[in-house]
Parts: sequence; structure tokens; C-alpha cells
Amino acid sequence: MRKLFGILLLIIFFFSTELAAQTIKVFATTDSAEYTVGDYIEYQLQLVYDKNIEVLVPNVPDSVSALEFIKELPTEKNEVGGKINEVRKYIFSKFDSAEATIPSITIEYRKKGEQKFKKIKTNPAVILVSTMDVNMKEDIRDVKQPVTIPFDFLFWGLILLGVALLLLIAWFVYKKFFGKEERAEKKKVKVYIPPHKVAIHELRQLENEKLWQHGKVKEYHFRITYILRKYFSGRFAFDALEMPSSEVLEKLREISEAAAIFDLTKNFFENADLVKYAKFEPMPSVNDEMMKQAYEIVNKTKQEEEPEKTEEPKDV
Repeated sequence: MRKLFGILLLIIFFFSTELAAQTIKVFATTDSAEYTVGDYIEYQLQLVYDKNIEVLVPNVPDSVSALEFIKELPTEKNEVGGKINEVRKYIFSKFDSAEATIPSITIEYRKKGEQKFKKIKTNPAVILVSTMDVNMKEDIRDVKQPVTIPFDFLFWGLILLGVALLLLIAWFVYKKFFGKEERAEKKKVKVYIPPHKVAIHELRQLENEKLWQHGKVKEYHFRITYILRKYFSGRFAFDALEMPSSEVLEKLREISEAAAIFDLTKNFFENADLVKYAKFEPMPSVNDEMMKQAYEIVNKTKQEEEPEKTEEPKDV
């Protein structure tokens, strides 16, 4: 009996020691379990550990061969109750339908002052990527067959005759009362507003509306990217409003005057697209930085103002 009691105490001591030594926890999650082909997949790695722990995280994109790596987001780290809460986010995508497994990630750690690293693994994450169901055997057809309305010759004939009579009467009245009068045509002035002035004005309006501060983050990013696309259309003479971000960047790459802002614009569109299409919630500092980048892009590429264009009056 004493021997059994001693073994029991040894087991309790062993497990309590193991629990006390557990100074780090890791979790791996995705923002959804099911995706459509081409969707952005947000993979999040969360680490919670004592502040006296040194952590080594491997290159996560190299460990995830089943997905296409898009971008790594800024690491978020804060201290709560003596514990470090570290969140790392990665954006992936997949361009064929299949079930994919993001494998366990091995993370090394050690207490400060120790020489040897220990290892801990994250949980694997399984996702399903699928395409939209399309029945290729069915023909393309309207929901309803078009309705044929018979043409009423008498009705439309009377309408045309009435319109012709009204036009004839109006012509006689004009010739009789206004035909011989000479009227001076006023000089027409066409005011030209440079694209950069329009863009700066619209950016200030958007800034004053404080959309993202009132929770309208996605609307803010749609508006600010629309202003820049409109500016590119006027400044560099290509239809940026009808192009995806990748095509706008390709156009800018070909323009020597846009070389100074190419990398800045690429970063600007990548952040905006994450918010608009990948359900990414940016930090307030990111929203402020987007506005600063927009002003910088416009100011670095603005063109000297052109003189006002006028049209001379025509002889009547």
C-alpha cells in the first residue's frame, strides 16, 4: 500500500512539474473553413508566452506548399498580465479546387539564460477550396421568352403626323418673329482644372468626413482608391477607373513620370484590396497612412497648370 502511494505521489509531482514548465502556447487558425477558387485565405498564428521567453518562428510561407503565398501582414504584439500575446498573419490563395491542409508549424523557444531550444508545434488547419457549380450541359436561355407586341401602324402614324405639324408651326413662328434679329453670342469660357487639384480637393473632403473613424472602413478604402484611379485617368490618360489594381500598376510601370511613386502606389493598392476583398480589418494607423500615401502620390506626380481654354464667338 505504501509503495502504491509513493508511485501516486511521483506521478502527481511529474505532471505538476510539466504544467509549471508550460510557458508557451501556440494556436493556428484560418478566417474560414471553406473558400472559392481565388479567394484570399488569411492564416493566423497566435503565440502566448512569458516575457522571459525567446521565440524563433520559422519562415511560414516555406512551410505551406499547398497554397500560393500572397503577403505577410504586420505582426501585432502586446503584453497582457505578464504574458506576451503575439499575432502573425499571412495571406494565401489557391487557384484549383481541393481540400488543403496547412501543416503544423514547429516553433523553437527557450528561457533567457538557457542554451538549448525546446520545440512546440501548432495545430494543423484543414480548408476546402471549391468552384461555383455550373451545369455545362444546359443551354444558355432567358428566364422567359420575349413577348411580341404587334405594331400599330395607325397609332404611330398619327403620332408622327402630329409631331411633324408641331415642328412646322414652330419653324414658321421662329422665322416670323426671330429670323431677322441678330444676337451676339457670348464668349464661351471653358475652365480647365488640373487633375491634381481635383484629387487634392476630393481627398480633403474624404478626410473631413471621417468615415473609418465612424466604422465605415470599407467605404473609406473604396472612396480613396476611386480618387486615385480618377487622378491617374486624368494625369496619365488611361482609363484607370475600369481596370483592376494589377493592370493600373502595369500601366504606371510603362510611364517614366510615374517611376517615383510606383512602389508607393503598389503598397497603397495592396492594402486597399485586402480591406475591400479579403475582409481584413486594418489598424487605425494603416487608415491614416493610406491618406498620407494618397497625398504623396498626387504631389509627386502633379503637372504644371495649363492656361484657360477659350472659344471665340461664332458668327450668327
